[in-house]
Amino acid sequence: MKGRRAVIVGAARNCAGHLPRVLENLARLAGLYAETHFIFAVSDTTDGTPDLIEAWLAAGRKGRVLDLGNLEAEVPVRSERIARARNACLDEIRGTPVAAYDHLIVTDLDDVMATDLALEAFAAAGEWLKASPERAGVFANAAPRYYDIWALRHDSWCPGDCWHPIWDRPAGETFEAAKIREVFFRQIEIPADLPPIAVRSAFGGLGLYKMPFALRGTYCGIDPRGRPVSEHVAFNRAIAEAGGKLHIFPPLMVRASPEHLYAAREFGWRWRLAMWRRRLLDARRPPWRALLSERVAQAS
Repeated sequence: MKGRRAVIVGAARNCAGHLPRVLENLARLAGLYAETHFIFAVSDTTDGTPDLIEAWLAAGRKGRVLDLGNLEAEVPVRSERIARARNACLDEIRGTPVAAYDHLIVTDLDDVMATDLALEAFAAAGEWLKASPERAGVFANAAPRYYDIWALRHDSWCPGDCWHPIWDRPAGETFEAAKIREVFFRQIEIPADLPPIAVRSAFGGLGLYKMPFALRGTYCGIDPRGRPVSEHVAFNRAIAEAGGKLHIFPPLMVRASPEHLYAAREFGWRWRLAMWRRRLLDARRPPWRALLSERVAQAS
């Protein structure tokens, strides 16, 4: 990795409590590269997030903070505000010398990135990308289980938007039942020693892209009906349309935020029992085995 250069980008709103650890991790990632450039887009902050990042950059690092001001009144859909922030970072890259850098690292700036990353795993991900010209990007795995189902697109694991069936559930089905089926049943444990898992889209708090592929993408946080969607799906779709292949890289681990995971206290006993049964089934027949079987079938 030492001969390569990377741009590290992130979008933030009120992340001050997590920033010291997150920025420490980003500094460690930067140490893997010959050169790095940072671009952070912030909006609607009330906790001093921009000032903290500015001070960190001022300590000898190249980059800038894009303060987008108060977007909430103008852009009420949260996912579309995030898309606007991420697109602002891309626009800052395009047409500048850093567009010629090797990698784009896209990161969240919250608690997902506030635990120590294994630099060896990140370096291995970069080497794996380099090994094939069609490999365009890799995404982090997560402990204790893969959590980012909203950004995930995989033909059998999660073929569509997990939230749309919840919102459009039948009149007789409860929100709890739909969320357990569409989200929590799909949050599976992925061992770190598995080979890369091909996906159409993912994120999970940390993505590493080859820059030429990344600059083909644009983020979008709403669907044609104006409903929220994960902004990463449109971005990753554009990369796939440009011929790029995307994978989850199991050794590259982040820590899933508890707010994204199943918590028994939020559900009644009926749904706790349903989750217990599902976890027992997953322990006996781990879902990742089916993903490996599909990988072998595709290779043959």
